[in-house]
Formats: sequence, C-alpha cells, structure tokens
Amino acid sequence: MLLLLAGLVIFVLIWAMIWRNNTALGVGVLLGLPVAWILSRWLRPYLTGMEHIPVWLPPMPFAIVAVTLLVMGVVIWLRADRLPPPKQRDDAHHH
Repeated sequence: MLLLLAGLVIFVLIWAMIWRNNTALGVGVLLGLPVAWILSRWLRPYLTGMEHIPVWLPPMPFAIVAVTLLVMGVVIWLRADRLPPPKQRDDAHHH
C-alpha cells in the first residue's frame, strides 16, 4: 500500500510539471491514462493467457495507426480550401 501511494505521489508530481510546461500534453496525459486503464482491463485475459488471442488482436496497433493517418489526411484535405495563399518570395534577395 505504501508503494502504491508513493507511486501515486510521484505520478502527480511528474504530471504537475508536465501541466506547468505544456498544458496540452497534460490534458493528453489526463485523458489518456483512463483510456489506457480501460484497455488494460479489457486486454488482461488475453495477456495473462486465460483466453486465446483472437486473430484480429495482433494487427490492431497497425490498423489504429492506419485509420488515424487516414482520418488526419481527410481532415487536412477538407480544410485545404480555407488555407491562406502561400507567401511569395522576393527572388532578388534570395540566392
């Protein structure tokens, strides 16, 4: 129990330093940890050997990365019409 409390205190101190230096990263850590906890509870039977590993589980990280990149590409493609025009360089000053 004492080890758990010490780990919690260390985590809160590290998270406070992250929050102070980069608020967006602090929010990401704050939201990502519960998601990771839920996923670890869901995957525990497969990781401990209590259940057989389904065929779709090993390639899941690659599928998540591929879908994330696809969604980001679609969002950027849809927003491309609202971008300002590129700045023109003055060729006389640029060698």
